[in-house]
Amino acid sequence: MRAQFVDEPVKVELAQEVPGKPPAALEWRGQRFRVERIEATWHDAAWGPLRTTSKRWWQRRHRTYYQVKVPGERILEVYYDRGLGRWILYRILHLEPEAPQNRSIASTGDET
Repeated sequence: MRAQFVDEPVKVELAQEVPGKPPAALEWRGQRFRVERIEATWHDAAWGPLRTTSKRWWQRRHRTYYQVKVPGERILEVYYDRGLGRWILYRILHLEPEAPQNRSIASTGDET
């Protein structure tokens, strides 16, 4: 699997009928991607790169990540940043088809 870092804003259509309203489609650089399925989801409430000793709750990142399978052997990793109120396409994971395995038939010595 090859990863392509993007980190750009993206327009997202939400699945209104699904609890949590995950992405149903995305638009990035004028191209629309229909979500085939949600591969994974997780929340990030880490402190991020802050170097202060007095951390407050509002200084945390509040992101919800989704890995979504789209047509064309790709998984898009997007997140919603609740602090900024926008969706970001974080990276594209390119699924590479499995290469055929080179199987050699070992000689058993029973050849006639």
